[in-house]
Order: sequence, then structure tokens, then C-alpha cells
Amino acid sequence: MVGSLERNHLHDTLKWTARTVWGLLLCSILALVSAYIFSNHRAAVLLPFLFVLVIVAIAARYGVTVGILGSIVSALIFAHMLFAPVHSLMVDNTTERASLAWMVLGGIAIPYLITPGLRSKK
Repeated sequence: MVGSLERNHLHDTLKWTARTVWGLLLCSILALVSAYIFSNHRAAVLLPFLFVLVIVAIAARYGVTVGILGSIVSALIFAHMLFAPVHSLMVDNTTERASLAWMVLGGIAIPYLITPGLRSKK
């Protein structure tokens, strides 16, 4: 009896981990592609606000943990690839920095509000 309970727990944990990694990978790839596409666009400062929708959609499918981790990783990608100085995590412009902060805040808070059933790995 204990062996089957441990196997079920291990199976559920591996399944949850695989879903989280897949969702985080998807979020990261979309952030990289978005940063590359909008790197020379004047309205790049709006990209993090729009990317919150992507984060929320992915979090609704793969869980709130992906929303939290995805928003942090996406902010790091945008800071590194999109905002000056490029290829540095430092962001000089205060508007761009605030945009990243709002993206992280929205990416963490909105999935909790929209998907209450996905808060745990059940």
C-alpha cells in the first residue's frame, strides 16, 4: 500500500514539474521572440504590458507557478535584450523600468485572481 502511494505521489510530482518546465520554456521562448521582433520599435516600452496577457494565458494552462516564474524570466529577458543598455540587466529609462515592474506585478497577481483552481499542484 505504501509503495503505490509513493509511486502516485512521485508520478504527480513529476507530472507537475514537467508541466511547469514546459510552461516556463514556452513563456521564455515567446519573450525571446517578442524582444527580438520589437527590439528596434518605438513602442517597445508597451511590450511588457501586452506580454502580461501571454503570461496569464500560459499560467491559465500550466499553473500559477508558471505565471510567477514566467513573469520574472520574461522581465529579465526584456531587460537584457530590449531596453538600454542592451545586453545588461540594468535599465536606464525609468519608464521602461516601471513597465517591467508592472509586468512582474501583473504576471504574479492576475493568475492568482483568474485561476484560483490552479494554485496548488493537486
